[in-house]
Amino acid sequence: MEIGVTFNDSAQSPNIFDSYDTTAASAERLPHTIYLLLGRYASFHLRPSTHGTAPQNERTSKMNKYIFVVFFVVQIIAAQSYKILGVFPSLDRNNYVTYRGLFRELANRNHDVTLISHFQLPDAPATYRDILLSDKQVYKGLSFESVIVNEVSRVPFETLVYTKAGNDDCKTLMNNNQVLHMIRTRPRFDVIIVESYNSDCGLALAANLSVPYIAFNPQPLHPWHYNRLGINFNSAYVQQSLLPYGRKPWFFDRVKSFVLYHITNWVYYIGSQVTDHVYLYKYLGDNVPTLENIASNASLVFVNTHKSVFGGVVRPDNVVDIGGIHIRPPKIIPTEIERFINEAEHGVIYVNLGTSVKDSTLPMEKLNELVSTFRKLPFRVLFKWDGANLENLPRNVMSMRWFPQYDILKHENVKAFISHAGILSTIEALDAGVPVIAIPLFGDQFGNAATLVDAGVATTVNYENLRKDLLLDAINDVLDPSWQQRAKLVSRMWHDRPMTPLESAIYWIEYVARYNGTPNLIVASADVPWYQQLQLDVLAFVGLIFYILLYVAYKIISACCCCCCPSEPSVETTTTGERRTKRVKFE
Repeated sequence: MEIGVTFNDSAQSPNIFDSYDTTAASAERLPHTIYLLLGRYASFHLRPSTHGTAPQNERTSKMNKYIFVVFFVVQIIAAQSYKILGVFPSLDRNNYVTYRGLFRELANRNHDVTLISHFQLPDAPATYRDILLSDKQVYKGLSFESVIVNEVSRVPFETLVYTKAGNDDCKTLMNNNQVLHMIRTRPRFDVIIVESYNSDCGLALAANLSVPYIAFNPQPLHPWHYNRLGINFNSAYVQQSLLPYGRKPWFFDRVKSFVLYHITNWVYYIGSQVTDHVYLYKYLGDNVPTLENIASNASLVFVNTHKSVFGGVVRPDNVVDIGGIHIRPPKIIPTEIERFINEAEHGVIYVNLGTSVKDSTLPMEKLNELVSTFRKLPFRVLFKWDGANLENLPRNVMSMRWFPQYDILKHENVKAFISHAGILSTIEALDAGVPVIAIPLFGDQFGNAATLVDAGVATTVNYENLRKDLLLDAINDVLDPSWQQRAKLVSRMWHDRPMTPLESAIYWIEYVARYNGTPNLIVASADVPWYQQLQLDVLAFVGLIFYILLYVAYKIISACCCCCCPSEPSVETTTTGERRTKRVKFE
């Protein structure tokens, strides 16, 4: 599929939306067919019987009841079958891992699902279809050389990188021929789920189709999400996902958090919203509302966290936690790896610094510090390394390009996890109850690591201080029995929910489709100006009234004092000064 086509090209290719308005989808045809069969059966068999014996009439009556039950169940199924569109233009495969299970399950539940992305779902259900934005996925991995130590320069720069990737995703999305055809034909959907963490371009497409839409954030909330959700930012207790300060920052951390919050919002506004808004004029017309306004009108916001660990901040009712939605039951570990784990007398430490960063770019001095640490450990080590084969590895280390991470973490013999604290790795460690030695490198990894530290299940080693002695101290800390017990306790809290993350997401998607949005859940403060959120106008009015009352009271008291204590009449006296001013002339 070619990217960058024009409007005329899009009309020449066959399109899956051409038959939407004339032909019922498969999710609707099946109940309709059953309706017809039941109707014909009822018209023939459910007539009042005037012949036959009493047992025959009784059997007919029971059959009628069964058919009524089946008819009722089919009616419920038909009423809950919706047309759902997903818009996920990011090339990040970790994001795809987060949402792919959701759309598969929606299709398995007889919803008509269409997903716009770069990834094709294998073995897709019959009611699922893909719109591919590209034939192949080319995602350039990050490098350890691009790690920025100082957050004052790191946070604005990484925000700019986020927005640049979002701009590219927006152009790829809007230049797709089937997306352009969709804008012209405006097919009917019941709800649209849109990826929204580094760009609001997909939300503008959903709003243009006049359909209730849900913002899907595959990461924790970022600073530019607070204002649209009506969350009042306060650096004293509201944590930023891009900063490592945690819930109790000290004074200068609060100052930096306050300054960086406003800088980050300004960079995102200029780099993402203004840039995308100008670009969207070409496709959606001149009357496109501001992207911030479109984002604040989302029916729901799905966030890949959960309040059991990431809580502590007041959020509106339309923010729904789906942290752990990508988790599936653990599978059997490959034989070679499982034998290595089972034969570990003291246990296993799993090491994975992420898939977004190429391991081969790790500086040699840092790699030597890691290997020296492994050599000192009595534990066996599983080390994910996608670079060239490492020489002189200790005998207690197994190195491979890929490991089934979640399956390994669920093994009872795994005692610790050395991780970059990416959101998926963080969630899998919480789910498995394994303490973490966090080495954050980019973006939300710093906030995730701080959250784990606040929960008492992790310790942090800064990348610039990646040395053997610090790593050994951190490993000794998390191997303490109290840490192991705390990790298991937090894992139980993480699992203790009324519904699984997948069930919760599906429930709320169907809720939005049933009621054509959730205006009752959208917080009113999202549309309130900042001075009203801080009540500056109210405080100014109260201050003015208080000043007027004080002034009136002062005048009244002054008048009373003048009436009660009249002043004595003045006596004219000749001052000595006047006499002294006269000159005496001597002749």
